[in-house]
Amino acid sequence: WPTSVLCGIMRLSLLQIMVGTLPIVFLIFPTCLTGALLYMASLQTGTGNPVFPWAGTASTLTASSTAMVQFGSMLVAAYYLEQASENRADEVKAIPDDKEVKEADEKDEHMRKCYTTVTQWNAIPIWAKLILISSLVSITASCYMVQFFSYMCFVDHSLTDSIYENLGGNVGNLFLPLGWISVALFALSILLLEIFSVWGKQQAKNLAASGTTVPLNS
Repeated sequence: WPTSVLCGIMRLSLLQIMVGTLPIVFLIFPTCLTGALLYMASLQTGTGNPVFPWAGTASTLTASSTAMVQFGSMLVAAYYLEQASENRADEVKAIPDDKEVKEADEKDEHMRKCYTTVTQWNAIPIWAKLILISSLVSITASCYMVQFFSYMCFVDHSLTDSIYENLGGNVGNLFLPLGWISVALFALSILLLEIFSVWGKQQAKNLAASGTTVPLNS
């Protein structure tokens, strides 16, 4: 879709866009087929037997093919990008830079350097260090809870289960008490990190406004 959006911005012919992006079907089809087979494999008769006994095996095979197709497409894309950057390097360099974009990139790069400078561990105050440590501890605890004690955090529920039948129509019923704690720790970690980020950006703005940038320690 990014390619299609770019073609639209360039106001290219709709027919040419549709024909040119048609090969994406070969990338999308295995994924859609795998999802359909997974759903079919979850269907059961009134006696508990699968409606489509073969669907489980077929979904495993299509999932493997989907992974290979996805990986292969990335390799092909990387190959042709590398070929284009090498064989047409002079043409790429000859394209003039957009002045406004270049200025914006330079400003962003300067702000990034300022942010990196003011957020060095040996340069930030104690309270900022405590915020970072607390955020790290919170997200680590949340991840450990979900990874090693998932049966204590969530009700048994799969992608193809009905929310109305399995969870009483309320998504919140998916979480057990420990699950709510893990979510709270995750939210706390994000909040603390955002507080530190806002403070760091303000410090970076102050440094950028002063017209000097403290060199980074090696």
